[in-house]
Amino acid sequence: MGNNLLGVLISSIKSKFASIVSKLRLWLSWDYIRTRVIGRIRDFFVKLFDIKPKNKDDYYTIFGWMFSKKLAYLIIIVVGVISVWYIARTVTLFKKDAGGIPTYRYNSIMLRLAEKKVRIKAKSGYIAYEGVVKKGYVTGEGKLFSPDGIVLYTGNFEKNKYEGEGTQSYETGVLHYKGTFHENVYEGQGTLYREDGTKEYEGEFLNGLKEGNGKLYDNGGNTIYEGAFSTDDIVYGELLGKTPEEIRKSYFGSQILYEESEDIGADSVVQLKDIGALYLSHSDDGASDDSPKATTITVLSSRFKLGMLDAGNIEAVTRLLGTPIYEGYSSIIFPEAVAVNILNENHRALKGRVDMEYASEFSDDFVISWIDPNYTVYLHTYEKGGLVYTFISADNDDTFSFYEISEKGDE
Repeated sequence: MGNNLLGVLISSIKSKFASIVSKLRLWLSWDYIRTRVIGRIRDFFVKLFDIKPKNKDDYYTIFGWMFSKKLAYLIIIVVGVISVWYIARTVTLFKKDAGGIPTYRYNSIMLRLAEKKVRIKAKSGYIAYEGVVKKGYVTGEGKLFSPDGIVLYTGNFEKNKYEGEGTQSYETGVLHYKGTFHENVYEGQGTLYREDGTKEYEGEFLNGLKEGNGKLYDNGGNTIYEGAFSTDDIVYGELLGKTPEEIRKSYFGSQILYEESEDIGADSVVQLKDIGALYLSHSDDGASDDSPKATTITVLSSRFKLGMLDAGNIEAVTRLLGTPIYEGYSSIIFPEAVAVNILNENHRALKGRVDMEYASEFSDDFVISWIDPNYTVYLHTYEKGGLVYTFISADNDDTFSFYEISEKGDE
């Protein structure tokens, strides 16, 4: 009897609260909350986008112009949403990596305000820079990275450019240059390395080019030339007037000697193999010092440089040096014949090899007794700055295969 009464009482209580429990379950369900919230947001925007004014109180009057209040509110909200989205997308506030360095995207607003050590992400998302920034610029000590994480540059920056001491690497990570920079290019004292890691040049630079005094090295790290450079090339003219002994103080690479036999002359041509040049050594019996000296330098290159200018044909050479003082066909002479045959060792040049008779006891010493007198070349000769430049071609066309430098009076 008692148990029945208790069951009836409990059933009565449950029936009273069942509807309340059902409503609570409904109100607390995620579907109900989402539906209500979305509905209210929808109603809000329906009213918001109903920007058509109903009366004059729905307008702002500015300088006699009437603007819809709802339209103004809409513009403010849209601009605000876009701003929040942009900031959220581009700014990393208070976010630091494991090393405690703040990281920003390259176009971050907050990056413009930072004055500390940071990391900067490139557009594609990789870390492109780690170092100091000031007033929106990469300024101070830092490192520049490739997408593969290779350190491309480490050193000093000034307003996003390499400035001062630094080191630059190839894309492989091998050291390329170590020294001073100015506005992103080599300038001052520095050392240049090849991709295999060997030293190529050590000395002075200007505008990213070898300029001033410096040393060239071979792949074994041995010095092959020490002297003056201009616009990335050796100043060959400085060898003129020097004795072979004096030249050996500048050039340390391998050389080959070509001598005329006594019955055709007494001149010698020395090939400086490692710098692509020859010099004609001539003795002046009438001079007080009759030691042989370099009277002509032959440069085995089909490009000619003067200052920052570069010429690869006769038309360009004429623009640099002016009207030729001589041009025409000529029988080939001793240093030119040697130059032609050296060029033909690698590929056909001019009219092919020059026939000559010679004897050789050693691989680096040849005695020339006869040169084909019928082999002709075409010459364009210019004079500038006390020097005479002669450009050698196969025929009267716009190309040249090599050129010679001599002092006025020695040509």
